[in-house]
Amino acid sequence: MSKNLTSTSTDGLCPLTMAPIGQDVRLCKLCGGRRLAHRLAELGLTPGVCLRIVQDAGGPLLISVRDSRIALGRGIASKLQVEWGRGD
Repeated sequence: MSKNLTSTSTDGLCPLTMAPIGQDVRLCKLCGGRRLAHRLAELGLTPGVCLRIVQDAGGPLLISVRDSRIALGRGIASKLQVEWGRGD
């Protein structure tokens, strides 16, 4: 599956759904409400954490974060703004 890596926002961030598989990325921003932020924090997904997409087969994304694997629906994954490639 090809991803358009040029469609990032002006602040250099892009949705997690656009990140390359196997690349370490840093979670920078959450585009959601308090309930979503709280739920993601319970899963270990907080701003600044490094994570990696393990599998993207068109449905939920399987990610690796803090020695755990988590499946995220594409809707939620699209609300997570990440960056990569800065000094990696």
